[in-house]
Amino acid sequence: MATIMGKGEERLCDQEADPFWNFLAGHEKKLFNFLRRALDFSEDSADLYQEVVLRAWRYFPSFDRERSFPAWLFAIAHNEVKKHYNRRRDARVVPLERLAGDPAAPAPDPDAALVLDVAGRLPDRQREVFFLFYCDRFTVAEVSGICGLSQGNVKFILNRCRRAVRKALEIRNGQ
Repeated sequence: MATIMGKGEERLCDQEADPFWNFLAGHEKKLFNFLRRALDFSEDSADLYQEVVLRAWRYFPSFDRERSFPAWLFAIAHNEVKKHYNRRRDARVVPLERLAGDPAAPAPDPDAALVLDVAGRLPDRQREVFFLFYCDRFTVAEVSGICGLSQGNVKFILNRCRRAVRKALEIRNGQ
């Protein structure tokens, strides 16, 4: 039996908790990377990752098995990120080097670098939708569930993001 600590209480993982860990398997890295990007690659992302996993574990008994587990998990992560920023009230812009992964590595494709730069400067909601759709490869329906938006609104936001990227490419290319 493993012990999980949270908010001053100790809970024991028993046989009932095993299905949760089976559902979580394979999503850990994607979830952690989402949180790292959402928190500007700050050290808080590891703490928030633990909070998301703990919250998901606590509410797993109420998880509807007909729903997509990744969408449910990322909706929890989305809410935790919102709570984090509501506590901090920070405005943020993600530098291109940090979005590209390795801060020391140059961007291999100038167009890709520009897309990441433009995406990193989008308003919070647009940036989140952009990265969930294009980087994390969630469908429009899944992004809708994660962010609490209608599918039409997600499509509208994605269209705005594409226009912003297209405009930046046109400006750079002198068109």
